[in-house]
Amino acid sequence: MREDDVMGKQVTRRCHWVAQSYLKAFAADDKGHRIWRFSKNEGEPELKRIDKVAVKFHLYAPMGACGKRDDALEKKLADLEGFFGDPTWKAVCSDFPDFSWEPLRKMVALLAAVTWLRTPRQFEFWRAMHQQFVDFFTQHNTLPDFGHISGRRIELDHSSWPAFRDATEEDMKKAWNDRVGQAAGTAEMFLKMRWSILVSETPVFITSDNPVLVGDTLGHYGGLKHPDAMVTFPLSPTRVLMMDNRHNEPDAQFYPLKNLAAATNMLIWRNAIEHMFSPRHPDKVGAEMIADAERMGPA
Repeated sequence: MREDDVMGKQVTRRCHWVAQSYLKAFAADDKGHRIWRFSKNEGEPELKRIDKVAVKFHLYAPMGACGKRDDALEKKLADLEGFFGDPTWKAVCSDFPDFSWEPLRKMVALLAAVTWLRTPRQFEFWRAMHQQFVDFFTQHNTLPDFGHISGRRIELDHSSWPAFRDATEEDMKKAWNDRVGQAAGTAEMFLKMRWSILVSETPVFITSDNPVLVGDTLGHYGGLKHPDAMVTFPLSPTRVLMMDNRHNEPDAQFYPLKNLAAATNMLIWRNAIEHMFSPRHPDKVGAEMIADAERMGPA
């Protein structure tokens, strides 16, 4: 949905942080219009229109100092989301393409990076980090004149400190939008990891309003270069991409699911901000996760 700003320019109002074209692979109907949604916190499962989920006003259209909104990132994301409708992506979702093929790998890595970075949770992390910097440096009477990064001494310029310290919500949103727009750096890191694909013969996998899981939700995240780093990205109800740094294992391999559906869905569900999205009724998905937990017994 778009609205007019003060100069009459059309600006996007409703911003979807999970691409609608991505969610269509998980649709509950043949036309790709509706999806099952289930909240962690309250209510019953709902069969929702895909254009009504994972949406927030002006998430990628921050207000500038001039009083006008800039939705350049939203337009950039819309162009990128065209990949989800490409025949190549359909092969990613249901076939056995060669994930070592560089053009395909780059496309998937960029989509995964953007999908990870564009969520409201990442904006909350950004705001929290900003506040930590402000709180730390305002404890002191003077600002440091230099710092060290990777063993190098860096001279610090204080001229932008007041603007950083006094940044508004819209200022921080703009800075975060700029970070999302530079997702290629994260995609490069994904490219260097080992890729493997879990394959199910039947549509069992779910996704969520925070589709890309970086690190184990039960453990400490040590960064993408950490030996134990893990990235999980549900591609479709029959495919889940796993990335890690176990380079002693073969790359770009497909592995049959066996008995891992419920455990994989549990990881995806725990990583959700609030909602599970599924082509199957969430009651069935939940029952499978409970049965698997009972089978495994106490930790």
